[in-house]
Amino acid sequence: MQRIELYKDLNLESVNLEEIFKEIQTKSESGYLKITYWDQEDYIFYAGGKPIGGATYDRQGKKMELDYLNYSIRNYTGTRYGIRNYNGTLSFFRLPTLEVLVFKYKELKFPTPYNFVSYGNEFLAPVKTTMVDPNKVLQQAKRSHLDGYIVVCDDENYKCMLFLQGGNSIAFYDGRQFIKKGDVRFSVKRETDYVGVYSTEPEVSLLFSCMDTLKLGVENNFRSKEELEAIEKSITSRKATCLLDATLSNGDRFYQFFYGGASIVKILHGREELALASRIDIKSGTENRLRVFSIDFPSETGSVNVEFVYEDTNTKVYTLSVSEYKVGKLKEFFIEEIGPIGSLLWNRILKSNGLDEAKLSKDDFERLVNILMDEIPDEKHRDKFIEKVRRLKT
Repeated sequence: MQRIELYKDLNLESVNLEEIFKEIQTKSESGYLKITYWDQEDYIFYAGGKPIGGATYDRQGKKMELDYLNYSIRNYTGTRYGIRNYNGTLSFFRLPTLEVLVFKYKELKFPTPYNFVSYGNEFLAPVKTTMVDPNKVLQQAKRSHLDGYIVVCDDENYKCMLFLQGGNSIAFYDGRQFIKKGDVRFSVKRETDYVGVYSTEPEVSLLFSCMDTLKLGVENNFRSKEELEAIEKSITSRKATCLLDATLSNGDRFYQFFYGGASIVKILHGREELALASRIDIKSGTENRLRVFSIDFPSETGSVNVEFVYEDTNTKVYTLSVSEYKVGKLKEFFIEEIGPIGSLLWNRILKSNGLDEAKLSKDDFERLVNILMDEIPDEKHRDKFIEKVRRLKT
């Protein structure tokens, strides 16, 4: 997460909280407000200038509910009335809206891929869809053989995630269902939606795409680091593929993915960020909640073609691109039937017809098939070519 400090440790005695709230709303800021007292910290999260959540942590790290919609700075006695300025500091950190929603979805009790948005390295920093073409972003990710995911959101919710492995689209998730085969046409709103792209380990993007198979197995409490390690060893000994989901006493949420008993990645969602976790601190005697979900790993990955279209237009803005696999097979079939000069002819035909091998729409693909068919003089070989292409399309 890339945070920018707009305000840093302002003394509450000099703060006009009403004006700060107004400025956040007027400027449609996204990020979080942090109010620090000697014995607790208050957080209010904003997306597009609107408060979407909040939390309070005491000195021991215990998380409590916060009335973030009616917030006022407390006085020395701990009561709240009006807007009074007392001892403490205030900071505001700007974050992309897409990454602020991470804190909203942290509260999902049953984990989904939305719990992990912003994990990984930024391939494309979150940006409005008025500024980038989501389809071209997807094609760039494919050409880069990206392992990771593309995510789209507005100021209130995530709208979809597309998972990629080696640049191939293996699954699409819209918050309700996973689609792992066929074509998807998904609408985005030009003025309100954001898109971001993150790269991850190959196994992680694949495990994210399998979260529709989660089944709750183990559910219990643990009170020490040793108890957690015993559960991890049990998973390793059983060579299980699963997700360990632990809610810690300090309000943090800890995730650990296993594949065949091997620990793939540990992710900690803390008060202010979601990040890779090499280790976590668990105080002995504290009450922590743990659940282990099994994951069914597929024998083969999915294949889905996704087209993004703008919702505010009546006509189709973008045409669905044909997969690189299909284009490669088409080239292979053409060379097989026309002979050694096929590769030279292929390049000449693409150039003379203004076609880009990496960006063929369905219409362009069909046009290219017809052009190639006419280039094969022998009827027998032409029929073989047509039959191979027919099977490729089914």
